[in-house]
Amino acid sequence: MKKLLLTLALAFSGSELLAQLPTNSFAITSLCPASAGNPSILKKINTNGTLTTVGTIQEGSTPLILNALGYDNNPDASQRAAYGMQVVQPITINNFQTPPNLYKINLATAQATKIGAIAPPPVPPSSLFSFYLSQTLNFVGDGSPTSTYYVGAATFRYSIFTGRVDMVKLYVGTVPLLPVPSATATWRVLDISEPNTAAVVENFRLQVQAFISSGGSGPTPEGGIQDWVYDPFSGNLVSYLGQEFKYLTIKNPGTAPVATTTLIPAANRIPTPSAQDIGSMFTDKVGNVYVVTANSGTIFRVDRTTGYYTALSYPGAFGCSRGDAVSFAGALPLPVELISFSARPAPGQVALQWETASEDNTRQFTVQRSQDGLAWMAVATVAATNSAHGARYQARDMAPPTGQLFYRLAMEDLDGTRAYSPVETVTYQASAAWAAYPNPAHDFLLVEGTGGAGEVLLLNGLGQVVRRLPAPAPHTPLRIATAGLPAGLYYITARDRAGRAISEKIEVR
Repeated sequence: MKKLLLTLALAFSGSELLAQLPTNSFAITSLCPASAGNPSILKKINTNGTLTTVGTIQEGSTPLILNALGYDNNPDASQRAAYGMQVVQPITINNFQTPPNLYKINLATAQATKIGAIAPPPVPPSSLFSFYLSQTLNFVGDGSPTSTYYVGAATFRYSIFTGRVDMVKLYVGTVPLLPVPSATATWRVLDISEPNTAAVVENFRLQVQAFISSGGSGPTPEGGIQDWVYDPFSGNLVSYLGQEFKYLTIKNPGTAPVATTTLIPAANRIPTPSAQDIGSMFTDKVGNVYVVTANSGTIFRVDRTTGYYTALSYPGAFGCSRGDAVSFAGALPLPVELISFSARPAPGQVALQWETASEDNTRQFTVQRSQDGLAWMAVATVAATNSAHGARYQARDMAPPTGQLFYRLAMEDLDGTRAYSPVETVTYQASAAWAAYPNPAHDFLLVEGTGGAGEVLLLNGLGQVVRRLPAPAPHTPLRIATAGLPAGLYYITARDRAGRAISEKIEVR
């Protein structure tokens, strides 16, 4: 159960990742503090970990704050919309039972259409000595292949004179998304009789009891289920219980939900401090599960059946932005850990280079070019090495048109699935005189466009000559070895085809 006052963190950083995020993923975020009531912003999660803003989530012209995001796993359903819940934040004693509104969100415009309020399960009437509380929780479990959306709820009794919370029940609710989305949930009591699950619920009961007894001024409950995701391979709901270092599985969630909980061994836990508050979870096409820590926004990939950490993570540096994340049914982690991709004009061509940290089940790389950023054509294909330690590649576009050009790298898996790199933009002029690339250089450097006379010199930052080679014949590239040179800045000097002195700064790594 997401902690009652928790507004969740989602964060990404760095151009060099330990792994790649799933394609076709989205997030909702809003700036901190939560007390400021900043509206939610819909963002697309790029495979390199950056976020591209789609827009502020609005109902008409009214900005909204959403605390949950999910999608429809039905392959026949539209992949142009996600579903989100508007839950009152921060939750207090007074608004604890306010039903959240369910919205359908257009992924292209961030416009939201209200479907309705998801009422929590009914409870018995209050008495002179006790009252019952019922709450629809602020997380969702995505939609099943039959367009059934999973939501959660909790009910319990509070004794006025003793201050005791008891009769805690958890519920799994199903909400139909097709043929017409509905906010009417069918609630089923979750079987929590399994001892490990019962212990988790008991711990949460004690936290809720202390919170209510304090009138809402005490510590916020942080245990229990904080988010769950639907696993299309097993048909189960799964949840990483960071506070208890446990992994919860709910079988038969749409008919007769039963929970089982297993302890995650210390060696298999996500590598964070002892407080592993989980803000959100999402999945990809091949069954990987991703958990987001609420405090740092770091994303960790875990095994979908055990919850064991798979040694893949995505460090967070998105600061205090808050939100939830979702990946659509076709989302895949890239088969490649891409470090960099660059495009650079050269005489009569555009030089392209890229570097990977590792490759797994990768067939090939295809360089694609576009003149408008919309229509793409292949200009070069390079076979993948499939090296676990990565590799460096280069290719050339030998017939680039003049003007602004867009390039991207299509990375194709063995099953034909493709994912794409960030787009590089260059301005190409057909009269480009000379070029030196790749820059930065690692093992070698290619120089093109020299005049075919004199020498080509490579100088270090002190002006000392470290490489001296005769200029090649016109239209012939010169290869200069840079392996073994100390990392740093260097300069190439030569004469171009018109006999003019030329020089360019090069970085050697």
